[in-house]
Amino acid sequence: MKTHPLATACACLRFWLAALLLCGASLPRAQDWTVQTLPTRVSPSGQKVTLAIAAYTPASSGTQPVRHVLVYPQSSGTPQLKVADGATALDLNGLWMRGPMHFRERGIALVYVDPPSDAERRNLNTRPRREVQQDLAAALKQVQQSFPGAQIHLAGFAQVAPLLDVAADIDGVSKVVLASSVLRNNRTSDWSALRKPVLMLQAPGAQCDAAPFLEAQATAQRGRFTLLRVGYERQDAKEDCGRTSQHALQGQEAAAAGAVADWLDGQQLAPAIGNANAQVAWREELVTYQVPGAFGGNQLEATLLLPEARSFGEGPYPVMVWSHGDIEPDHSAMQYKSRIREMPVMREFLQMGVAVLIPARRGVGLSQGSYPRNFSTTDADTTYKARVHAEDILPAIAWLKTRPMLDTSRLILAGQSAGGYTTMYLASQNLPGLIGAVDFSGGRTQMTQSFTPNYLNRMMVSGFAEFGKTTRVPTLWIFTENDSRYSAETIRASYEAFQAAGGKGRLQLSPPIEGDGHLVYLKPELWRAALKEYLGEIGVASRGN
Repeated sequence: MKTHPLATACACLRFWLAALLLCGASLPRAQDWTVQTLPTRVSPSGQKVTLAIAAYTPASSGTQPVRHVLVYPQSSGTPQLKVADGATALDLNGLWMRGPMHFRERGIALVYVDPPSDAERRNLNTRPRREVQQDLAAALKQVQQSFPGAQIHLAGFAQVAPLLDVAADIDGVSKVVLASSVLRNNRTSDWSALRKPVLMLQAPGAQCDAAPFLEAQATAQRGRFTLLRVGYERQDAKEDCGRTSQHALQGQEAAAAGAVADWLDGQQLAPAIGNANAQVAWREELVTYQVPGAFGGNQLEATLLLPEARSFGEGPYPVMVWSHGDIEPDHSAMQYKSRIREMPVMREFLQMGVAVLIPARRGVGLSQGSYPRNFSTTDADTTYKARVHAEDILPAIAWLKTRPMLDTSRLILAGQSAGGYTTMYLASQNLPGLIGAVDFSGGRTQMTQSFTPNYLNRMMVSGFAEFGKTTRVPTLWIFTENDSRYSAETIRASYEAFQAAGGKGRLQLSPPIEGDGHLVYLKPELWRAALKEYLGEIGVASRGN
């Protein structure tokens, strides 16, 4: 007998709804969110500004009386509420919006706060602090009227720094709860003077590149916040900040609601929910090492990443040392002291069983010292800039010997732009244990203020010719024809000069790509196959999942 298509569709729908519920996903009904639009202030142009809020008010009679209210201001500047008053649907990422019924079952109500009518896509971080305070005050006043006697708290997801900045000045709020905090640009922020208890929920195994676990951990330590690790059996399989990722605390809604309820009630929390032994993704670690300086020495930082033990064992692993490109004054590593991670490249090596060390040269991130900029397009020594940058990389290579899980007899160097040029210089020094070098768009530019690369950059060609004289390991060159720093003619001539001088290498010069070809290193799909083949040729065979 033939099954009716509608019956098949209904059966599939029932199956997927059941699967979602079994996985702990929350499916609040549209009618469970009630919207109100409030007057909040008058804009500088004289316009009346309004603010829409939505309270989760389930019809179920089995819920507990409301003891606590979590007020969650949307950090972006894009309104999500489609109606001014009444019932609406909300389909947003994050713990607070995906698990409201679990919180309600524990006596916690959720109130979502939309951006104000004059936000104009400005997020919390770019709107005037005074306006943010006035908007939140209006929302809190309404919440107090709607939930008399309940304790009111602020909740944040992802972009939480602006919320922490204003929390001290908001009256009527008892505590702050943050989920999956994005704090990579807040390494020097200090909220230790905040006189409100703060709870942070963070998944160590998440692979959301915007939200490294180490930054959340360091923020909690500086601010004396409570950090609750949300553990999974295994790290996320790929980079993912979406709603099915560990970053969104997918599947942990009920456990998180229980822990938050206990903390709001003043109970002591265990260090973790879920898998208490969950490791940080790639076992990421921040390390430091010393380099000589003008006044004794400088301490530089580096990020160490290890392949998954489940796939590659406990080591020792072959190791790649990365050299980053030039860091301009407006780069986040200068402005905010953020870490150099460049995970699109690192993930490729890690997934092939290669450990990674990412040094931050002096003046970059939290590395001490001043970033060197005294270079000229007319330097007589074409290798001078590479040699200066190498002074910060050589001590990092020496540091590798302090870790037994790193096999320094299988050392690979890689870098991008100025870091790629430095990599090729270091390869020419035939360091002990070196087996290969990968240059991503690395060279020496001769560009002037016109920002147009010369047809033939003789400085760069001469530099690679010099490197080729003494390089004995095979090298891999990853470039594109639309590199903003050097012409395709310069790239080909540099490679040919390197080979003619005795160097061994393979050039992958791709046709023009979308955007700036100088950033091809951020597009692993274009060079993944070449890298895998190259690593196999130098004796690094991938055996992971």
